[in-house]
Amino acid sequence: MARSSQFIQTLTSVMSRDRVILPPEDVILMQQAEESLSERFFYRNFSRCSFPANLYDRTGTRQIAGLFTDADELFPKTIRMPKHSASGCAYVVAQGSLYFLYDRIDRWDDAPEHLSLIAVHLDHRRILALCGAGNEAGLTKSEYLLLAHLLTGLDLKAAAAAVGASYDTKRKQAQIIMEKLGVNTQAALLRTLSVEITARILDEILPTQGRNFETALVKRQFGRDVIVNTVTIGEGIEIPVWEFGARRGRPVLYFHSMLAPVLVDTQMVATLKRLGLRWIVVPRHFLGFDGSLDAQARLERVTRALAETMEYLTDQPLICIGESAGVPWAAHFARHHPDLIARLVLVATPQAVLPMTPEQTPTIFVEMTQRLRADARVIAGLTKVYNAISRVPDWAQKGLAHLFRNSPADTASIEAMFQSPFLAEWLALIANHATLASVDEITNMQRNWLNDLREAHCDIAFIHGAEDPISPVNDIRAVASTVQASSFTRFDDAGHLILIQHFEALMKTLIAPGAVVDDPARAVVTR
Repeated sequence: MARSSQFIQTLTSVMSRDRVILPPEDVILMQQAEESLSERFFYRNFSRCSFPANLYDRTGTRQIAGLFTDADELFPKTIRMPKHSASGCAYVVAQGSLYFLYDRIDRWDDAPEHLSLIAVHLDHRRILALCGAGNEAGLTKSEYLLLAHLLTGLDLKAAAAAVGASYDTKRKQAQIIMEKLGVNTQAALLRTLSVEITARILDEILPTQGRNFETALVKRQFGRDVIVNTVTIGEGIEIPVWEFGARRGRPVLYFHSMLAPVLVDTQMVATLKRLGLRWIVVPRHFLGFDGSLDAQARLERVTRALAETMEYLTDQPLICIGESAGVPWAAHFARHHPDLIARLVLVATPQAVLPMTPEQTPTIFVEMTQRLRADARVIAGLTKVYNAISRVPDWAQKGLAHLFRNSPADTASIEAMFQSPFLAEWLALIANHATLASVDEITNMQRNWLNDLREAHCDIAFIHGAEDPISPVNDIRAVASTVQASSFTRFDDAGHLILIQHFEALMKTLIAPGAVVDDPARAVVTR
């Protein structure tokens, strides 16, 4: 049992100055009090905000003046949230400008009760900056107004009418805007802008205590190199989505390992940008499903939610990467949503749960599987051991070092990753806040996911390290041989943590399959 416990290691505010009618004294006093409360609240929470922002009360009245020299020009005296904005976020056009509104004021514990929303002013330069296009793209005033109306939810015909122009004129102008911003369709234009602008603004204005722990951690690790989104899909599920690399690059959906939803690699983002790849992560550990679903029902629900999310966020087929415990999830996704996938890449594939044979290499995973088959209750014990060890950085490092002791490449990687605090923080966070997901990870690896691969209709590439002590390379080569339309690549100087050990080389295979490494002697490709 001690050996199995080692394996589990691989497991977040103006009273009007226009004196038209002088209100009664008690009303004046109330307004002054509310102004004072609004200003104090604003300065506490938004004084460092890089966006021009203002607060509005429940009557839709502007609350803050004098924050900018052109405050009266930047923000209208009144503004209201559109009735259809169920998500708490909305775009509106007023005084010839675009505004982002957010009405979840209760997210701030110190918010005065009379406040209703925060408004952020977005001129054309800020829109370009937020979507990463750069000022050199340039938007004319006419293009800006058309784009502003489209972002509010109007279709092109209604937007043209709103600015007093013909449909044909604005249709041509919309095409110019798309060319400037590097997108091919109007749907992609609006989806990209709304998602990226919303994410950037919320990331800056939301209170830290209102964020999820995992969101706070990924932002601390990657800063502005990560875009954090939340997509609400048809089943009412809120799906967290993290994006790295080239914002308009080839989409790569990463099914992460048990250790952490992100890689502890300081060069990851630079590599992705250089190769034109858009790395998308849905941190499944933190999806927040309650314990009422069994593991199979949760797997199916997560897969459906993920498919809806990807259909919304991307407009071209995905390259899917499954790493270690993420492989069974990737396999299930590939089988049930083949229309969304161009290619499936499996890295550090776990041993498949097949009838035990004398030839099967005895590993910790095999031992754990045998014990789970004998008594399913063992999974709860394994999870408790994992939680206890993962909460203590020294224990976690020692456990992982022991687990990977037979792989020099993995041993070096573990030592390097623990030089940064982030791996230890991810392990502790998962242990403390995602126990259900940890149980699911173990359970999901025990099902017959190999059948999903055999039923998947896409090219499948197995990439494996010759030194892998968790999943012996010969066992995975044998698995690959049973899957049609698959290739197998062995890296001779890599272990189970091959993705971080050879990240750039593996990413190059995504943009040019077959170009595995600069030095062919380091990898062997077979069919």
